[in-house]
Amino acid sequence: MRPSKLSLVEMFEKQRRYVVPLFQRPYVWVQDEQWEPLWQDITGRADSILEREARGTRSDRIENHFLGAVVLNQIRVYGKEVDAVEVIDGQQRLTTLQLLLAAFRDVVKGTEERRLVDDLTRLTENSGVLASEIERFKVWPTNADRRDFEAALVAGSVADLEAKYPLQRRKYARKFDPRPRLVETYLFFSRRVSEFCSVAPEGAPENAETPALPTFSADRAYALFEALKRHIQLVVIELEDDDDPQVIFETLNARGVPLLPSDLIRNFVFLKATQQGESAEDLYNAHWKEYDERPAEAGAGKNEHFWKLEERQGRVKRPRLDLFMHHYVQYRSAQDLSIGHLFQAFRSWWGAKAKRSVSAELKELRRHSDVFANVLVPDGNGRTALFAKRLQALDTSTVYPVLLLLLVGGKDRVVAGDLDGIVTDLESYLVRRMVCDLGTKNYNRFFLSMLQKLRGSTGPISRATVQQMMLAPDGSAGEWPDDKKFAKAWLEKPLYETLKPMRCSMLLEALDRAMLTSKQEAVTINGKLTVEHVLPQQWAPPAWPELPAEAGNDDETAIERRGRLLHAIGNLTLLTQELNSSVSNGPFATKRPEIAKQSVLRLNTYFQDVTTWDEAEIVKRGEMLLEVAKRIWPRPTAA
Repeated sequence: MRPSKLSLVEMFEKQRRYVVPLFQRPYVWVQDEQWEPLWQDITGRADSILEREARGTRSDRIENHFLGAVVLNQIRVYGKEVDAVEVIDGQQRLTTLQLLLAAFRDVVKGTEERRLVDDLTRLTENSGVLASEIERFKVWPTNADRRDFEAALVAGSVADLEAKYPLQRRKYARKFDPRPRLVETYLFFSRRVSEFCSVAPEGAPENAETPALPTFSADRAYALFEALKRHIQLVVIELEDDDDPQVIFETLNARGVPLLPSDLIRNFVFLKATQQGESAEDLYNAHWKEYDERPAEAGAGKNEHFWKLEERQGRVKRPRLDLFMHHYVQYRSAQDLSIGHLFQAFRSWWGAKAKRSVSAELKELRRHSDVFANVLVPDGNGRTALFAKRLQALDTSTVYPVLLLLLVGGKDRVVAGDLDGIVTDLESYLVRRMVCDLGTKNYNRFFLSMLQKLRGSTGPISRATVQQMMLAPDGSAGEWPDDKKFAKAWLEKPLYETLKPMRCSMLLEALDRAMLTSKQEAVTINGKLTVEHVLPQQWAPPAWPELPAEAGNDDETAIERRGRLLHAIGNLTLLTQELNSSVSNGPFATKRPEIAKQSVLRLNTYFQDVTTWDEAEIVKRGEMLLEVAKRIWPRPTAA
């Protein structure tokens, strides 16, 4: 390695291209955490320069500010090509600095300071290159950022860039969608530079009815340029032939915005491709570009990307790509692993095989991620799509590696016609345990054991085979509750309290769907449905029946029994928010006909013929729903 200390001007004044490998992550810096602190560091030096000049002395020492390290690897160029280096680390800094310099240049363009414009242009463009050529730019970012970066660098003004990227707002949204981050970076620094280089006109009265417009200050602009030229420095590390870029990259990745596990995996894989002589650009475009550029689903935001959106897993949220990688590595290695050690686990799994074809592995990765995307955002009403939708409410991700095996890797081994049954059994296992409050603590071991058994066998995967695994006792997570235990919990537990509304809603929606027959129309509910207590939580006589005197016993008083059954599944239904609000605490004599009249759910046809509502009716309806639940989530008897 050849380390050196360079000022910002020394970094960019030479004819050179700083090329960010296309497999590196896109630009991620943001205003509060990076742009604003950087701007304060720069203007702090510029203010010191102005104060020194106001005192008429040049001897005051101004402390330099170090932005950190940039790691570069030489790229072989030919003929008249501009000298080029690959940015192994530091791309966020270099990209930000170029946008700052371009914004500074464009602010000064409208003034008479041609010399300063020329100096700033020399720091943002390689001279002697056609305007249409990518060699024109000092920094060339990763593939996903190039269009927005180029638009900002050539915009010429804030007005022109804002015209190209107008603010847009989704229907019903209160705020505008943000512009692309690189565009926002340029606009941020344009505003800050304009403010810094502006002064109030001399002699303008402070309390004038029409304040005088600020004017451009060449002195402040040159002070800002001097701060950038002399007092903003970087440590530049240029690698030599025997240096390993991956080792250097991993050592330095904790600076700035921490790299995600998927960022490290991407860098590792594409460096391997380069070492094996495979075309990183071809591989990226064919297999990885999807992870950087796939638009998010409708409703997620105009500039959001599918794989960058965060999903909740347990108590924390993580980007979808990290979640997929976590489950994929578990599936491929058949080993339990913490997402906090995902990159190390990936690297160990990769190294377990003497040589891997990067193109073959990336193709396999995409094959699985395409299916996983449909599990994360399911579409349609097939059995697997319904399971995927219900998994979101179940908040159980440990089954995903098994799903990857069943839906992709081992799909050819699944007995024809058995997949829907296997998915039904997996859902039954999870739902029955949830209703019986058996906990999820050891699900990772349970499903890992299932995965290992399925991977270890070479025969067909049948529903009977999977059922046998699920019925065999295997620790505390091995119990698949039978009908007797399921019925007891279903009828007696206050499920609204133990499961919370989202899971209750999932159960009720599943019941409603299962109650449809061929005689009913299939209806799509566009609005959000809410869980309604038929006997309201705020019940009171005479609107609602008095407590039956004979209901109490040694274990439970009458009021305790009503409190428990109040939250039982037999007392819960689904209504639209508007209908729920209009009938919520009213008497049953008023609530029942409104529900029967307004609701199109099969779940609510029950109330067409009911005239009273008390504990006995709650239990009766719970028993009716139990029979439906046992059809949705069956359990075979143990062999």
